[in-house]
Amino acid sequence: MKIKFNKNYLILFLVLLFILLVECAMKWTYSQFGRVNMDEVLLVINSGPGGMDMGLVWSFVKKVVMRAFGWATALTILCAVFNRYKFITWMSVIAVSGVFLYRLVSCNVQMGSFFNFKKSNFYQEHYIDPSTAKISFPEKRNVVLIALESMEKIYADEKLFGAGGITPNITKMEQEHFSFENYHSLSGLSHTIAAITGFTTGLPLFYTGYKNIEKMRGASGIGTIFKNNGYQTWAIFPASGGFSKKSDFLTRMGFDRIYDGHALRNMLDYELDVAPFQGVDDYTLFELSKPIITNIIKSDQPYFIFMETINTHCEGYFTDACRKIGFAQETMEDIAKCDDKIIYDFVQWVRRADPSAVIILLNDHRQHSGEIMKKLSQIKNRPLANVFINTNIFDGADTTRPVAAFDFFPTIVESAGGKIHGCRLGLGTSLSARCGANKTLREQYGDAPLEKLMEQRNDLYYKLASGID
Repeated sequence: MKIKFNKNYLILFLVLLFILLVECAMKWTYSQFGRVNMDEVLLVINSGPGGMDMGLVWSFVKKVVMRAFGWATALTILCAVFNRYKFITWMSVIAVSGVFLYRLVSCNVQMGSFFNFKKSNFYQEHYIDPSTAKISFPEKRNVVLIALESMEKIYADEKLFGAGGITPNITKMEQEHFSFENYHSLSGLSHTIAAITGFTTGLPLFYTGYKNIEKMRGASGIGTIFKNNGYQTWAIFPASGGFSKKSDFLTRMGFDRIYDGHALRNMLDYELDVAPFQGVDDYTLFELSKPIITNIIKSDQPYFIFMETINTHCEGYFTDACRKIGFAQETMEDIAKCDDKIIYDFVQWVRRADPSAVIILLNDHRQHSGEIMKKLSQIKNRPLANVFINTNIFDGADTTRPVAAFDFFPTIVESAGGKIHGCRLGLGTSLSARCGANKTLREQYGDAPLEKLMEQRNDLYYKLASGID
């Protein structure tokens, strides 16, 4: 049979390709992250691909671009072969559109602030500018803050994960020190750079359509607070600083000395078997950080060090380092067990190197992808791991109060010996015992109403995010 191709088939191909690209992209994003968050997707696009994990790039090409192209081509050829039957063409478009609509619902698409056009004065009413807040430091404690990648309290559940759970050491630290039981992610704080924005500025991170939104150009950060009070400020993290433009962001937040994964990897005289986001794995991160931190401790100046982990990101990174320690490295559960050991050993090293240091572990967000989600997705209450070590500000504090990532912003300052007049910074409330009468925003509003208020259009948020009046 002679097949006649014309511009109508080109138009049909392009229409099918567009719909299928969006559908496949939603499916891929859902498989990686467990939900499709428009704020997160647009923030990544806006910040560019710098430092992107090439494994994720290739996965996207195979499962989105190539798959969509293949199906669009096959359906277009089918319509051309049966060109006399017009209903074939209409049925193809309707079928593909139906799949798209199904994917839109099944992939738990979260629009966040993307379609929220309502304006409010929420930020004017609740935001406390750190640059003008009254903060004193009657005592200056050294601080090491580690943002944990996707470490949940549910990992201690022996019914799900067997004897001891998969994070026995982090669970042990939570039990022996201080930990909040009701720390959950909120809209604008549900992925890594957003949670870090909460920890360091007391703000959520939403896409607003303005350039360089990820840098929070108009906001004052935690590094600046410490620096203004005589601290040296350091950031040491495993991914390339180009990913999410994190190095630029942390510089704006007051961190003077930054070692990203690229800089750390250049310190090695051998090749790593795994280089997450063009950086280093967690074992290598901590080993390379030890001599840096040793020199920091030797100085006479108080310090604030921000660090991150990465091994449990998405489907996880299987490393030879963990295999040598004795972990099989076959599943995400194996990766979590190994990271739990690596993190615990590093914390113990810091405590020996500087017994006076305050050590804080804060999970950034819930796990979103991988085989482990077969167990986690059925659990409704999944609070995030957090530990405060070597600080007495919580004596008598309520461990069950509802808290969010931005509440840790003022809490970190007070853990270091600071005193905040009014107990609030950014949108956060200090969780110290002395500030127990001051309600967190989760306590005031409840989660769903609070998320809607934070997502609404707001002139002050635009100014803080963009730096433009």
